[in-house]
Amino acid sequence: SALGALGGMIAPMLRPAGFGYWQAAVALLSGIVAKETVVGTLGALYGSPEALRNVLPTLFSPVSAVSFMVMTLLYIPCVATIAAIHQEAGGRWAVLATAWSLFLGWIAAVVIYQAGSLLFPA
Repeated sequence: SALGALGGMIAPMLRPAGFGYWQAAVALLSGIVAKETVVGTLGALYGSPEALRNVLPTLFSPVSAVSFMVMTLLYIPCVATIAAIHQEAGGRWAVLATAWSLFLGWIAAVVIYQAGSLLFPA
């Protein structure tokens, strides 16, 4: 699908944060609509909650899982928030807020993963 192809293009940028898989990238992309959809998207990609429970430990180490959670918490606000910022402060501020939170989320995830990998080698 187009979303899978886009996830494949984004995945290499997520590798320094410990989750450079297209599935993680697609889940993060779906989280732009609403953060709650990140886990649901992973579940849909793997077919069932049981399958997801079995697959996640093969994709994420404990350190990369924490890194992924931090990225999910900090990256791009949901579409409703972006729209509210746009309406209240203007398009320039909406773009700035989106870019800043994406950058902050990525940097935090990379720092956590890189430092965690040094402190807790697999």
